[in-house]
Amino acid sequence: MFIHHVNDIDWLVITAFEELKTLFIEEAGMIPACFSAASELNLIDQAKRKYGYLPPLSGVITDTGMFQRQDNQEDLNPLLACLVEGRGRVFIYHGGFVAFVDDEQTFITRMD
Repeated sequence: MFIHHVNDIDWLVITAFEELKTLFIEEAGMIPACFSAASELNLIDQAKRKYGYLPPLSGVITDTGMFQRQDNQEDLNPLLACLVEGRGRVFIYHGGFVAFVDDEQTFITRMD
């Protein structure tokens, strides 16, 4: 694991092995620059402002960020994760799946 800093947010890049850093970042995709710790909007609203309508998906996010969904053959572990104090957590998975978790709701979508 290592930290990648974008827009005042520390993203935890989750890797199994140090030499696979590049592979995991490419699989997860670019870290969305729309997320900022300086914004007054929560992370879901920041994403909606950037991408427009975000279609919700059904599924469950565990405490460790694992994405469990009936349509998936196996559970997805996050490749990138961040915590923004007072604005929630974001988990990014292979295939463009993104989960937003805060005290009030969990929102799962797919960003293409």
